[in-house]
Amino acid sequence: MHFSGALVAESCTLPESDQDIHLDFGTITEKALYQYHRTKNQPFTIHLENCNPAIAETVNITFEGAADSELTDSLSLDAGSSAQGVAIGLERMDGTPLPINKPTPYFQLTSGNNPLTFNAYIQTQPSVITNESLKVGDFTATSSFVLDYQ
Repeated sequence: MHFSGALVAESCTLPESDQDIHLDFGTITEKALYQYHRTKNQPFTIHLENCNPAIAETVNITFEGAADSELTDSLSLDAGSSAQGVAIGLERMDGTPLPINKPTPYFQLTSGNNPLTFNAYIQTQPSVITNESLKVGDFTATSSFVLDYQ
C-alpha cells in the first residue's frame, strides 16, 4: 500500500469575523415589495487576507443553500420564517446576478488582502405579486459559501 499527497500553504486566509456573516435587512414594508418587487441592495464583503498568487491566482465563490421554488436562482427563506412570498437574491456590485448553488466567475487575486463585495436583496415571488398574497412576518435564510482557488 502506498500513500501520497501534497502539503501546501494556504492561498488566502479567511478572518474569523467573515466565517459567520449576518445581514439584517431591517423592516421592509409590504407596500414597497408590491411596488418595487425588491429591496435596496444590502452590501456585504468577504475578506480574503494574506493571499499568495504564487499558490493560487484566482478564486471563485459558490453561495450554497436551498433555492426558492419560484425564483430558482435565489435563496429560499428558512422553514421557520413566518414571512412568505419572498426570496434572497445575490449579485455582484455591478448588478450581475449570482445564482444560488452556481459558482461565480473567477476573481483575480493580488498579493495581500482581497476584499470581495457583493449585494443581497429581498425579492418578491412573481405569483405573490400577481395574487397579492405576501405573508408578512419575520424571516431568516441561511447560505454557506465555498471558495475554489486555482
